[in-house]
Amino acid sequence: MGRVDSLRRQGIALTVLALSLGLLAGCGGNNSENGAQQEGAASGGGAAPSSSAAASPSAAKEPTKIQIGNLFPNLDVNNPVMKELSVRTNTTFDLITVTGDRNQKFDLWLASGDYPEDTLVLKPDYVEKYRTAGALMPLDDLIEQYGPNIKEKYGKYFDLLRSSDGHIYSLYVPKLSTEPSPLLQANFAVRYDVLEDAGYPEIKTFDQLYDLLNTFYESNPSIDGKETIPFAGFDYYGNGADNLSSPTFDASGLVNQGNFTIDDENNAQLLYSTDEMKRYYQFLSKLYNSNMLDKEFFTLNSEGLVKKITEGRVLAGYFPSWWVQPEVEKVLRASGDYDHQYAYFPITFDSSAENKSFTSLMTRSNWNWVISSKSKHPEEVMKLLDYIFSDEGQILINWGIEGRHFEVKDGKRTVLADFNEKKAANPDLQWTETASPFMGTSIYLDHGTKLADGDYATPTTKESVISGYDDRTKEVLAKYGKEVWSDFLPKIQLMPALLYQLGDIEDVRADMKRLQQAWLKDSPKIIFSKDEQEFDAKWDSMQKSLEKEGAAKATDAYEQLWATTMERYQTILQ
Repeated sequence: MGRVDSLRRQGIALTVLALSLGLLAGCGGNNSENGAQQEGAASGGGAAPSSSAAASPSAAKEPTKIQIGNLFPNLDVNNPVMKELSVRTNTTFDLITVTGDRNQKFDLWLASGDYPEDTLVLKPDYVEKYRTAGALMPLDDLIEQYGPNIKEKYGKYFDLLRSSDGHIYSLYVPKLSTEPSPLLQANFAVRYDVLEDAGYPEIKTFDQLYDLLNTFYESNPSIDGKETIPFAGFDYYGNGADNLSSPTFDASGLVNQGNFTIDDENNAQLLYSTDEMKRYYQFLSKLYNSNMLDKEFFTLNSEGLVKKITEGRVLAGYFPSWWVQPEVEKVLRASGDYDHQYAYFPITFDSSAENKSFTSLMTRSNWNWVISSKSKHPEEVMKLLDYIFSDEGQILINWGIEGRHFEVKDGKRTVLADFNEKKAANPDLQWTETASPFMGTSIYLDHGTKLADGDYATPTTKESVISGYDDRTKEVLAKYGKEVWSDFLPKIQLMPALLYQLGDIEDVRADMKRLQQAWLKDSPKIIFSKDEQEFDAKWDSMQKSLEKEGAAKATDAYEQLWATTMERYQTILQ
């Protein structure tokens, strides 16, 4: 619920990519091994190999074939970047590709023992499953011998990689960026024409948002003969959770911890029982009783919401950027409908309170790389992974090959104009040119990170984002004195961990399931209350149900998990 919302928002670009390209459709298979290394070198024209242990193989040594669990069925193992990577690391790649339901595939692999022989990428909960089953190799000694770039990137925070048993089982990069990703934006969205009609006011609180929408709605009760929808929500899983949990955290300016809130004294409270959630429900109920809330708020799927938005009927809503931009706004722009795009504001109940909702982990643990316990050459696998941690490796997997994909002007990397044009004409070009199994996983440095040469690790910079905006978007941003949507955000706070990432607690797993079911069952009744008296009665009724289903037991268990985790991290971060 809240846990998957936050995962998608912080780091979940990978899932969006897979969904938007329709990759999940079938069962796993074995891709062909990549081609001749010298051919890759000829096509590349890239930088010279690194001096690290991972990138200086003996010229006489035969290439090592490394079997990789790959998440991208469209990836061409013989594309220029893959060939160049092969040359630089003296490896060839045998890709075992995950298709269909990823969780199901990971479970089948583990149950049968037929998982990739060398390395694969897993979500943190599956890292723990595979570790418990003895399917993973501890990486401590391998990193010590063959991981100079890993150690260099982490520095004094190297122990953040360690599991609760003190060993390292998966790899992911640290958060090294000194500025927010220019792609980051708030999730509360308001349409351009609504803002223009009101003279582009500052929208910081829900009272301001309500007044803005109410005024426009009174003047425009219908659009093209269909009823106007002042406020909608995006519910990916169709159970209502997406419309309730993450928006509550954002509206309250709190750190998104999943199903719980954590206060400054590290006390936990079940989100469903908090004043913050009640307050957000009151806002939604006010919209409902003013006929301003989408009547299908709890039942509308993604396809249905896209239809309503592209019809020009939805004025505002809670729309995660990973969905609305690639899935919806490109449709609006393609039709020339620039006025119905959205501005993104960090709207809260109290604009004077500190907003902590934009929080980033000190590490990018999301889709992590592991080495299989079956690997016959773990040293070579570690050398490969360590090369990806090097600045040179990051440039290769993010920028591509100099002279083919980018050039260096005045010490700054710039994507070649002709390559940009080709990508614009063919969105699938990345698969045959620059994609690798490492793309979109936790092993590439975050946008906004600068390397030792002073230039950015990825091509996604503030300048590149601005260059992709249409003139209408630039105009709206200029009205607020901003250049990109991330300029609206409060300062990002770094944390060593978030509760939702720490996994389930076996002893209260059944309790949490019952609590979530009770919450989702009662929430629509509360929000659709006709008046304040009915609202309070139904809210109180839900609280009694939650108490009956084990709220106190579950809260105590997760509060203890948080306390134990914070104690460990405080020791590491001293």
